[in-house]
Amino acid sequence: MRTARPFALFLLLAAVPVGSQDEDVSIQRHLVDLHLGDSVEDVQLIYPPAQEWPSREYGRIRVTRLRVDREAAKSFPADVQTMWLGFRHGRLADIQLVYNARFSRRKSAERLARDLALVYGEPKRSGDRFWWTDGRTVLRVFPEELPARPGAEHSVELRTSIQIIERDLFQST
Repeated sequence: MRTARPFALFLLLAAVPVGSQDEDVSIQRHLVDLHLGDSVEDVQLIYPPAQEWPSREYGRIRVTRLRVDREAAKSFPADVQTMWLGFRHGRLADIQLVYNARFSRRKSAERLARDLALVYGEPKRSGDRFWWTDGRTVLRVFPEELPARPGAEHSVELRTSIQIIERDLFQST
């Protein structure tokens, strides 16, 4: 009978959802072969530019965001339409992937969040935005609004988007 108690305790602890152990779950700090902390040169080795990537400075938070569209790189991740790459002090601090229409029809932001919940536990949620944090990194899933093509029924089109970002940068935005 004494051995049954530790086993029962183990079963009870194993049944606790992963999301309730916030600090114990470590968010993976990479997406599509890019890692937070990579340099611009590292990124360009993985996805060689086919043309110059437009950038925008965000002076208040000291971040330079590069927009990399599929046609702007010689190689590109499958199903991704656009990558937004945020650099702070020359290092990658923000990776956002915006998926194409085909992928977004197959897997909505809510469905992607459900899949990720199997790994990271229940997300925090605000409307149609989901996120997880481990105290160092934030993982977000949300629908990205893109301007619709001319003549489209709606003014915006929704695309599934995933982002990993340094926690302190996330809190600054």
